Amino acid sequence: MYTAREIKAGIILSFAWRAILANFIYATVLCSISFIGKVPIGISFVPIGLIGTAVAFYVGFKNNSSYERLWEARRIWGSVVNASRTWGAFVIANVKSTGLVADEASKEQQSKLIHRHIAYVNAMRIQLRQKAVWNEDSNIAREVVKQHNPSDNSPLKDDLLHFMPEVEVNYVLARKNPATQIMKMQAKHLDELYKNNAIHELFYFQLMNLVQEFYNQQGAAERIKNFPFPRQYAYFSKVFVQLLILVLPFGLINEFAKLGGNLVWLAIPCHIVISWVFTTMEVVGDTSENPFENAINDVPMTAICRTIEIDLREMLEEENIPAPIQAVNNILM
Repeated sequence: MYTAREIKAGIILSFAWRAILANFIYATVLCSISFIGKVPIGISFVPIGLIGTAVAFYVGFKNNSSYERLWEARRIWGSVVNASRTWGAFVIANVKSTGLVADEASKEQQSKLIHRHIAYVNAMRIQLRQKAVWNEDSNIAREVVKQHNPSDNSPLKDDLLHFMPEVEVNYVLARKNPATQIMKMQAKHLDELYKNNAIHELFYFQLMNLVQEFYNQQGAAERIKNFPFPRQYAYFSKVFVQLLILVLPFGLINEFAKLGGNLVWLAIPCHIVISWVFTTMEVVGDTSENPFENAINDVPMTAICRTIEIDLREMLEEENIPAPIQAVNNILM
C-alpha cells in the first residue's frame, strides 16, 4: 500500500516511461509524414471523440470494479483484526482455573491458543501472497515494490515456528491449506478444554463462533484471490485504450493543421498528454484488481498481521513485543 499523500515522479515514470516514449515516436513519425511529406493523413476528430467517450466509460467501469475488489479485501482484513482481538480477550478471560498450579496451566493454554492464532493469520497472509497462475511473469506493480520496498518473502515454515511447536508446523505444512488446518487445531483444542471443564459452555460456543468467523473471512479472501477479475473486461479495456491511442494523432493533426503554419507539431505533446491520461487510468485499474499480489496497491497484510501479534501478545503481558511494521519508501507491506 502506498502511504504518501503524493506519488513520487519516479514511481509514475516507472509505470509510464515506455508508453510515453512509444507515443512520442509514433506521433513524431505521423507529424513528419503530414508536415514534411505533405501527405494528408488527418481525419475528423468527431469519430475519435466518440471512441474516447466510450473508452472513458469502459475504463471507468473497470476501475470501479477493481476498487470494489480492493476495498472488499481491506474490509476482510479489518474484520480479521477485530475478530482476533475478540479472540484474545475471550481466551484470556474465560480459559481459567483455580489454584497456583491450575493458574499456570491456564496461562499455558491461553498462550497456546493465542500464539497459534498469530500463526494462523500469518499463514493466511503468506498463502494469499502466492502468485496466481493468471498473473504475468513480469508485473510492473510488483517490480516497483521490489525496487522501493523488498517483498515479504519469508518462508511459511519460518514464520510458523515462532508461534507453534515443530510437530504442529510439520503437520499443517503437509496439507494443501495450512491456515485451514491451524484453525482446525484451534477448534479441536477448544473442544478438549470444554470436555475437561476448563471453559464454560457459553464461552465455548462464543469461541467456536469466532472460529467460524475466521473461516468465513478466510474464504472471502480466497474467493478474491482465486477468482480473477473477469478477463473480458480487463483485456478489452486494454485493447480499447490502445485503439484510441493509435487513432488519436490523426484527429489531432487534422485539428492543428487547420490553424496553419508549424502548429501541426503541437499534436505531439497533446497526443502524449492525452494518451498518458488514458494509459494511467488503465494501469490504475490493473494494479488494483488483485489486492494480494505483493504489488504497490496491495492490502498491507504484513503490517496488519504485526498489529494483531502486538495486540494479542500484549494481552498475554509478554515482553519483547515486536515493533509495528513501518512503511519503507512510502510503501507499507
